[in-house]
Amino acid sequence: MAAEQRKLLEQLMGADALDARATKFHEHINLRDPKICKSFLVGICPYNLFTGTKQDLGRCPKQHLEKHKMEYLHLKNRKGQEFPEFDLEYERDLEKYINECNRRIETANRRLEKTPEDEEKLDALTKELETLDMGIKLGLEELELLGTNNEIMKAVEQLEVIEDLKEQKRKKEADLKNLVDQVGFSGHQKLQVCVLCGAYLSRLDNDRRLADHFIGKMHLGYRRIRQAYKEIHEKNRKRKASGTHI
Repeated sequence: MAAEQRKLLEQLMGADALDARATKFHEHINLRDPKICKSFLVGICPYNLFTGTKQDLGRCPKQHLEKHKMEYLHLKNRKGQEFPEFDLEYERDLEKYINECNRRIETANRRLEKTPEDEEKLDALTKELETLDMGIKLGLEELELLGTNNEIMKAVEQLEVIEDLKEQKRKKEADLKNLVDQVGFSGHQKLQVCVLCGAYLSRLDNDRRLADHFIGKMHLGYRRIRQAYKEIHEKNRKRKASGTHI
């Protein structure tokens, strides 16, 4: 029990909370110390939102101690003290992660786009296959007619022409498959990019899978970041307009 209590105290007050010398040192740390995470004090630290996801940021390099947050809230709510520089740092921190996410979204959307060159290649291959299909169809009709008329030699020659057309068709189909695999036409036509977190979503997903995405940790994390940024940006904008900004 004592070990569990100590662990809880360390989580709340810091790993060295029970060290008398360290406690004495921390008592003199000002909230403006650069080692303290201002995003953690003011609202949410992005490092805490994506643990265990593809966007896991690891551990924040700055301090996240509950005693600092409690002191911040006490000074702010009970004493009426303002920390505008904290709000500005918080806004910049959130903006950085939003910009990174937006760049990923732009990149993901570009990957789903077909370039004019790709469209031309696809169109050309499709037309060539249609031409070959028509040639094979007409060739078979001609072969049947030659067989009916018992023109054996011409039938053999016509069969060779048909086999050549079929071989050309197989090659064109392989070229088309390679183009589709390279650019991803068939798959990309079924994908879209989530405008909040940048994840790929399939238009073929059922409601349950889509719901799982929208309540997922990464999606909700970026939703919180964007909402928090909107709020702090508006707060800082009003402060600046009133002439009370730093």
